[in-house]
Amino acid sequence: MLPPIGGRNVVTMRYLRHYNLIYVEPFDTESLNKIFGNILEWYFISLPQALPKAITSMKENIVHSTIELYTKVQTSKELLPTPAKSHYIYNLRDLSKVFQGITKATNKSFQNENDFLKLWAHECSRIFKDRLISNEDQTFFDNLLKEMLRTNFKRDWSSLVQV
Repeated sequence: MLPPIGGRNVVTMRYLRHYNLIYVEPFDTESLNKIFGNILEWYFISLPQALPKAITSMKENIVHSTIELYTKVQTSKELLPTPAKSHYIYNLRDLSKVFQGITKATNKSFQNENDFLKLWAHECSRIFKDRLISNEDQTFFDNLLKEMLRTNFKRDWSSLVQV
């Protein structure tokens, strides 16, 4: 379907009429918050034993932070796809994998809200960071995640994770 130069022929309108151009508008942030908020709500309700209130009250913050992280990873100029990094393309499936990983955990996994935050950070790293191939990109993502923990959850990375 390139322009008819260099030995390529013109594609006729008679042939092109068999194709359709379809465009789907991406979800806005409000819709994503509602969708993934309902998924976490269902997860909290479906557990055999109720989680502590400190964890369930973090639902909206977890959803908002995950969507914010997804947006920053997708739009940051440091992580744009290039020919060497053509796999740096993220979509809603990656966002849903974070929540899918969180919902696989049982309530025995959490003793306090810090355990839940560690799970969230682990799932975000598993989905987004594991795709990054250079140390600079991985460091950029680590700093992004640490900043998100500091601003959205008022927690320091070093207080959550002891190396």
